[in-house]
Amino acid sequence: MSVDPITLEIVRGAVSSIILQMEGLVERTAMSPVIKEKMDYFVGIYDLEGRIVDAFLSTSGPRIIDPVIRAYPLEDMEPGDLYWYNDPHLSEGAIQHTGDMCFLSPVFHQERPVGFAVSFGHFWDIGGSVAGSLSPHSSEIFHEGMLVPPIRIMRGGELNREAYAVILNNSRFPEMLEGDTRALMAACRLAEDRLQELMDRYGQSQVLEAFDQIIERSVAEYRKFAREVIPEGEHHFFDYVDVDPVDGDPRRVDVKFIREGDRLVADLTGSGPQATGPVNFITSPGAFNLIMARHLSYMNPELPLNEGAVDFLDEVRTKPGTITYPNFPAPVGLRSHTVIRLMGCIGGIVAQSNGGRAPASSPVYVIYNLRTIAEDGKFLYFSEGIGSGQGARPHADGLNAIYFRDQRNYPVEFEEGEFPLRIEQYAIRSDSAGPGYFRGGCGISREVRIMVDCTLSTRMDNVRFPCFGIDGGMSGWPGRFTLNPDTLDAQEIPPAGEGISVKAGDILRIETGGGGGWGDPFTRNPEDVQRDVLEGYVTLEAALSEYGVALSYDGMEIDHHATETARNQPRPPRPDVDRGPHGQEWL
Repeated sequence: MSVDPITLEIVRGAVSSIILQMEGLVERTAMSPVIKEKMDYFVGIYDLEGRIVDAFLSTSGPRIIDPVIRAYPLEDMEPGDLYWYNDPHLSEGAIQHTGDMCFLSPVFHQERPVGFAVSFGHFWDIGGSVAGSLSPHSSEIFHEGMLVPPIRIMRGGELNREAYAVILNNSRFPEMLEGDTRALMAACRLAEDRLQELMDRYGQSQVLEAFDQIIERSVAEYRKFAREVIPEGEHHFFDYVDVDPVDGDPRRVDVKFIREGDRLVADLTGSGPQATGPVNFITSPGAFNLIMARHLSYMNPELPLNEGAVDFLDEVRTKPGTITYPNFPAPVGLRSHTVIRLMGCIGGIVAQSNGGRAPASSPVYVIYNLRTIAEDGKFLYFSEGIGSGQGARPHADGLNAIYFRDQRNYPVEFEEGEFPLRIEQYAIRSDSAGPGYFRGGCGISREVRIMVDCTLSTRMDNVRFPCFGIDGGMSGWPGRFTLNPDTLDAQEIPPAGEGISVKAGDILRIETGGGGGWGDPFTRNPEDVQRDVLEGYVTLEAALSEYGVALSYDGMEIDHHATETARNQPRPPRPDVDRGPHGQEWL
């Protein structure tokens, strides 16, 4: 039975509306800054086969139903049930790190299961070796907080209070954890009600058939477009995560696409050995499909981010014991370092295969954490993510100061009101962007005065291996941490440090990296370079050295003769930052 086009669009719109309502509920009722301010969560509607009908997706979105179905057969479920888990290894990468907790409720209509509502969030603290649960020096998954296998936290609407008490008791901030978990559970309940109302109105069979059509069309669209983007043959690209924070060595991230006729395979087996520290990424097939889908949806904005985005490759090959598929009990808390490198590798392959039609490389977002214990024994913990510059695009400059997809930086007013710190600078970091015909996005410079004695941990990548450019574009500048800059006591802080002593009154400067450039910077319109100088993205010195554009001392006038002369001179290399063709000749 086929659903008519009007009903299909009504159902599609209704499900999207349910997603928005779930998001609104979470944002209004969650308690931790990481969910209510930074928006580090997602919600989704899935069918009975675990396929995504609609969702606000992250790399943990695909096949997130499967661990629960394996532990609890569908026939054993009943209305009012709700399930909870977070174990990355047990779930085979459906969850990517322990801080991400998943809630799932089966949706029943007329006493028949018809789908699943899912909510998922990054929680402030779930135990582990440090407050916040994530440390760059973790060497096993148990250092990163409690591991919750799939459990039935509600049966027929009744909360399993004993299991709930055990989980809350393993957090340093149990009240915050309770607030967040209840917000996410309520979002699932809201979705149940709305889906039941939708089926009451349009009929259960019509809605379920519409789900099938939405999914099948999406998968077909992605399959077709992916094979237009990746031509016949083998296509290879690799990059490096800067460092394993525990053993100090870089790690290779290796991607190969193999296209034979209509069959398209991704091969990650050439990646380096798993890290001792937490930069490992359990690359499930669905997660890798989704990383690739973000490139495809960039090229074709009509593609939806649902099941089609996670099921269009015929095979994803991984090798146990590598950084892209580590063995238990490998830690995975900083897995985004490897995720972003995978994104860059895919972008490199797409660029090579399509005449540069892909964005340049972008850095991973930057995080610092502050920790102490007050005199009354209470824990003080603050974690902030800082945006970086994104890679230039084949049609436009890169975006400045982006944290990560749809997540946000904390408002300054919120930070200063909630935590013992003061923001003394928040500015664009001039010259951090990779020069190009299209300039990369700029990182930022943020200075934080810390008002209490505490310890600091840091997380930054793309320092040893900055973001490469595309089609003649140049690399972005790496970031850095500095304690008490511009003083006699200035101290450079390692990009993946832990337990660094900080005194009340100290200033931490965070300078984030820039995205790679696209195209030859000496072909950039001089008027665009002048505008960049006047707006603070590029300095006068860099305008001349990086773009060959000579400006007056105040930037208000272009010296066209000097510009022509500069652009005809040999260009000196930038040995401290430039990388080889598409970034592959660094090592």
